[in-house]
Amino acid sequence: MNKPTFSQPLNNPVTQDAVASFSKASDPRLAEVMGLLVKHLHAFVDESKLSKAEWLQGLAFLTAAAQITDHERNEFSLFSDIMGISSMVDVVSQPPGGTPSSVLGPFHNHDSLIQANGSDLTKAQAGERVWLHGQVLDVHQNPIPNAQIDFWQNADNGLYPAQDSAQDPQNLRCKINCDALGRFNLLTIRPHPYTVPTDGPVGALLAASNRGIWRPAHFHIIVSAPGYVGLVTELFPSGSDYLHNDTVFGVRPGLIVDIKDCNDQDVAKRFGLTAPFKEVAFDFSLVQQTSAS
Repeated sequence: MNKPTFSQPLNNPVTQDAVASFSKASDPRLAEVMGLLVKHLHAFVDESKLSKAEWLQGLAFLTAAAQITDHERNEFSLFSDIMGISSMVDVVSQPPGGTPSSVLGPFHNHDSLIQANGSDLTKAQAGERVWLHGQVLDVHQNPIPNAQIDFWQNADNGLYPAQDSAQDPQNLRCKINCDALGRFNLLTIRPHPYTVPTDGPVGALLAASNRGIWRPAHFHIIVSAPGYVGLVTELFPSGSDYLHNDTVFGVRPGLIVDIKDCNDQDVAKRFGLTAPFKEVAFDFSLVQQTSAS
């Protein structure tokens, strides 16, 4: 077996010239990142002895990913997820001290509508009702006023609106502005495990690799507030299948939550529920921005 070369700079003129070609970038960080990318990609080609046929196959994969990507579905994001890149970016970029981050996933939309704090997202659809509530805090457990929650999840059939034309495009997603104490709440349904999309080139790659295609049940949430590092994360109901073999490596111990019984009569009356109903309570902790972040 050939010894790995990725930790050693390649001295051939092609690599040296390709690295140097980015050295005059107006942004020094761009020059640094692209130089490193060239080095590692060239080392990969060298170590794997990549053939022309394999290189063309890789280009075809990227072309197919571009063709299936649109404003509701990002195959490149999914590819990043199943390669563990999305989770690795979380590991190296999320500042310590706050709530753990997790993957964005391929179905996030920026155009979710702002709903009132305390909204009912269920709109008479199938699924077990879950009251999700909590607070946005700093690392010292002080409330962060007027933070925003960007929320989305799959429906009772396991599908997102982008996968299911029968759903309203805004189904089970919203943005909520928290109150002056950082509190938020909404009524949703219990999410379900689901398979990542398999109808594109990423699905074909997973099949050829004999890999699993399932994700555990989860809520997607982005938390943001002025002056704080934004948080992209997920909450995973305990007991869900695939918590220990998530195909996109997104599960973190601090993000596993219990769905418990709740007997709050005021909440039951507000949403037309019968107590006991299900609830998830979770407080998010954001790290304050610094000049470095």
